Formats: sequence, structure tokens, C-alpha cells
Amino acid sequence: MFRNHTIKNVLFKWMPYKEQSVCERKLEKVIKRLKIEDFTFNWDRNSCFIKFSYQGEVYKLEHSIDKAKERGIILRNGLDCLNELTQSLEDLCVIIDRGIYDFDTWIFGMKQSSPGQEMPAEFQEEFHIKYKSSGKQASSEQDANEEPFPFQPETSLRDFEEELQAMKRPQLK
Repeated sequence: MFRNHTIKNVLFKWMPYKEQSVCERKLEKVIKRLKIEDFTFNWDRNSCFIKFSYQGEVYKLEHSIDKAKERGIILRNGLDCLNELTQSLEDLCVIIDRGIYDFDTWIFGMKQSSPGQEMPAEFQEEFHIKYKSSGKQASSEQDANEEPFPFQPETSLRDFEEELQAMKRPQLK
């Protein structure tokens, strides 16, 4: 099998148009397995995307040589990126076929984690707690079994809650 895979890679280098048609057919099969009817895709020198609609929502998967390089993966061009995305969708089909997750669960998670989407209102406020040292510092001679003294908050939780309530009250001018 390894030898067969190596021969295919050599042939693909000699016939790049053949690799493109193989990748496109593979992508079409995967999209059909996911029961997606409307999709588009494109690739260029450095990246690719697959855009599809599912239950009235539009989703876009993107991959690039730069994203792969950040992970230590070397890709030659956008077609390699498209192959990677197609392989990921095939893996998703295997997960669905095994009954681990269904497509609706995965797509819901993708919708929730899409970039640029705002956090829910209860998570929008930022809380800053100041810490101060207790004065005891870990030294190089400290016993290996002895843990360093933990930091203590500068204000207590009650003080913090009071400050928060004071900020919420309307200010008189």
C-alpha cells in the first residue's frame, strides 16, 4: 500500500491537472455524504475555501499555507490546502457514520465558534483583580518538597462586590 501511495504522488507531480480533478471528485463525494446540496469552492496559490449552506445558514471553511506552516505542516499550494480540507470533511463523515456525532451537532459547534461573533452579554464584562505578594519569596535554597506561598488578593471578594455594585449605581453630577 505504501508503494502504491508513493507511485500516486509521483504521478500527481507529473500530471497536476489529474490531481485537481481527483481532489474535486473526492470533495463532491464528501459533500454528498454530508447531504449538502449547495456549495462552492476555490483555491489559489496560497489558500483555499469551501463555502456551503446548510439549513439556511452559510458556512465557510478556509485553509492556507500559512496556517499549515504555523502547525509545522508543509503544503505546496492551495490545492494541497483543498486536499487537507477535503480529508478533514472525510474524517467528519467517518465520525458521523460511526454514530459518535451527527452533522447537526458539529455544524452547531462550528456556528458557535465562528470568528467575529460576539460573546454573550454575561461574559462581556471584564473583571480585574489585583494581586500582591505576601512578602515571602521562593529562594533557590528552598526545599524541593516545600511549595511557594500562594499570592493573596489585594481586595476581598466582598470589597470587590461592593465596588461592582457602586459602579452599577447611577452617578449624580
